[in-house]
Amino acid sequence: MEQTKTPRKSRRVATDCRLEFLGEDEVDGEAEMLDVSSTGCMARSERTMPPGFRMRVALFLEDGLEWPVRVEEAVVRWARGGEFGIEFVVMRPPQLQRIQQFVIKHRPVS
Repeated sequence: MEQTKTPRKSRRVATDCRLEFLGEDEVDGEAEMLDVSSTGCMARSERTMPPGFRMRVALFLEDGLEWPVRVEEAVVRWARGGEFGIEFVVMRPPQLQRIQQFVIKHRPVS
């Protein structure tokens, strides 16, 4: 049986930037971001991240700016072992533009 890959909504690029999150019930922590797109990212953390978990996220992109990109609302869409996928749900346009600029300047994940 062949598995068909679902087409991605947006271009992703590999990265190894830091990500911090603050979730429901004041759960907080940090993770290593493995890839990022304008609609979400994949990350790895020692903390188990259940699908459906909602949080605020700070992305420390390596783009020459010292302050993080802030995502007001994000949700964990999947989790396998220590890796998980986050969808960005609510963020301000300047934050989105910064992620889009970062993605444009880096090589996409194949």
